[in-house]
This record gives sequence, C-alpha cells and structure tokens, in this order.
Amino acid sequence: MIVMRLKLDNVFAFNDFEILLSYPKKIVGSTIDREFLSGKTNFRYKKLIILMGANASGKTTLGKAFMAIFNSIKNKNLIPVIKNINDPTKKASFTIEFVATTKNLYRVEAGISPPGTPGSYEEKDMEVSVKSVPISLADSYEMCAAKLDKLAVDNVPFHKALGTIENFGGLFTYPSIEEKIPTFQELDKNGLLEILDSVLSVLDPSIQGIIKARDIKNSYVIKLGNHEVIIQDGNVLNGEILSSGTRSGIGIASMLAAIMAKQNGFYYCDEKFSNIHSDIEREVLAKMVEKLGDDEQLFFTTHNTDLLDMSFPKHSYCFLKKEQVGDTCTIRCINADDFLKRNTDSLKRAVENDLFSTAPDVSRIASL
Repeated sequence: MIVMRLKLDNVFAFNDFEILLSYPKKIVGSTIDREFLSGKTNFRYKKLIILMGANASGKTTLGKAFMAIFNSIKNKNLIPVIKNINDPTKKASFTIEFVATTKNLYRVEAGISPPGTPGSYEEKDMEVSVKSVPISLADSYEMCAAKLDKLAVDNVPFHKALGTIENFGGLFTYPSIEEKIPTFQELDKNGLLEILDSVLSVLDPSIQGIIKARDIKNSYVIKLGNHEVIIQDGNVLNGEILSSGTRSGIGIASMLAAIMAKQNGFYYCDEKFSNIHSDIEREVLAKMVEKLGDDEQLFFTTHNTDLLDMSFPKHSYCFLKKEQVGDTCTIRCINADDFLKRNTDSLKRAVENDLFSTAPDVSRIASL
C-alpha cells in the first residue's frame, strides 16, 4: 500500500493543501533499499516520510486526514470525512492517488457540497469518482498520472465505485489515543514478545524480562526489579510503577512488530517518542526503515532535530508550516530536496538557520 499524492481542501485544518510522494531520480548509494515499486524501477515513491514542523503545524492532523479517507474508502461512505469538514458552509474535497496490491495506480476524487439542511448530508451532496490505470513495466508515477488525467469518469454510484478497490488500509498510532496493549496471544502469534522485551529493556534497564503468567488466564508479567507488572487481556492490572516512556515503549514495539510482520503496508507513526531518549528514537527509526518491505511506506512525525543527521535521502524529509492569511488558515508542505540539491548540503544546518521558515515565532513570549 503506497500513497503517491494527497490533496485536501476544507478538510480538518487543510485548505488547498497538497503533498506529492514521488521523487525525480534514482539516488545513487541510497540508504533506503528498493525505493520503487517492486519490479518497476521507474515508478519511484518515497518509502519514508519524516514529518517535522512547529507545534500545531498539522503533523498529527495529516495522519487523521489519511485515516478518515482510508476509512471512507474501506467502508464505502464519506461519513469519516464529512465529520471533519472545517467549514460546512463551503464545499470540501479531497484527492488521493495510491497503489494497492493489484499494481494499479488509483485516483479517488471526492467533492462534498454544503447540504440543503445544515448537518444533514445526502448522497446528492457528494460527488465521487474512481479511476485506475495498470502500471506497465517502464511506467513512472508521472506517466501513470498523465494517463489518469485522460480517463473519463464512469457514471456509477460512489459506493459501487469504491467497491472496486482491494486491500486498502494502514496502521496509525497517535499519542492522544490510549495505547492498546497487546494480549499474550497477540505477543505469541506475531513474534512481539522478543521485540517488546528488547525495546522495554533498553528503555528501562531494571526490566528483567517478560514471561507468561502461570496462574492468571491470558496474561503475562513484566519483571521490573522487585516488582511484577501484570497485563491481562490487554489491561495493565498494576501499572503505577511503569514510566511514561516505558508505556510508550509498548506502542513502539507494537508498531515495529507490525512492520517486521508485514501486517499493513502503510504505517503512520505519530509522536511516539516524546518521552524517549533521542538515541533510542534514532535506533528504532533505523530499524523500522530497515525492516520495511517492498511496496510499503512509513510516515514518521517528530520534533527531534537529531534525526536530521541520519543518512536518509533529503527527499525523505518534509516540513509542515501553518500560516494565517486573513480569515484563512493554510498549511504547506515544504520538501527539503527542493532547497538542498547537493549531497554535501547539511539538512541540520539548514533547519538551524531556518532556511525553510518553519521555526515557531516566539516573539510574543520573548516580549513578556
């Protein structure tokens, strides 16, 4: 599952927003392996997207917009998007282009007009079109997108059109969502036990191991010094001694295990490392990228500028910037490789010098 392009207007806080996820030419000696569609080397896509930006610049909201659109396509209705229209008195729209496992490039376009009765949307208020073209051996993304431009739209109900899309979905994690703790069966089935043990022991050296509980059904024990934290049916029974970082580690291990097990194909990891040491964040991200398979994609949001020194291609870094222009709030996507063309250009120095104009304006605090 790969997203190639997303356009949003009047959805969440996004107005006239666009993010493109192809890159123009092969990177010699890239640290990200096989950053193209399997078997089709001209069809290049960004396998890793590191999203950075000031607070409230749209990093988490972009993931939620993806999730709303994914759910709309999967469930064949637009309710998840309609619930997040910013101004219901204006038209809202989105366009998403993606590759599913069928090796077609899809384009789903939707427009939602203001309803006759406020808050009561009907099918006549919604326009949805679905186009797809097969991806030939020599095709690039740009060539396929041009083919889509020339296709006529079939005049069929949108729920029927959306029904033609197969294997659509992804895995999303957010700090605002209470972490789902895996059950012992999930640990055992997905090989998560060893990963969870490794991650938690790095986060807290006093953790001595994770074992199955003998006397409590469907439970396991995190041995922590002289204490035992019992987790039954995905619930922590006595987790007062777990630090916020250790709790975050459970979610981090779950995401890493999902990537290693090739469970989803599309992953959105949002701010899972706010309570985690920078060195650990760097190592986990490197492992996630190493374990990404063919035709998979990872979005990774962070405030950690230490990640700018990692040896990923510059096209992997995207900076979001929010601006208020009159009554309209705009969010723009600024790609590092649009500014830094040479291999010797320092991304970290560019950010420190605010080359992308994405640093927060702290003048009002400074003037207090």
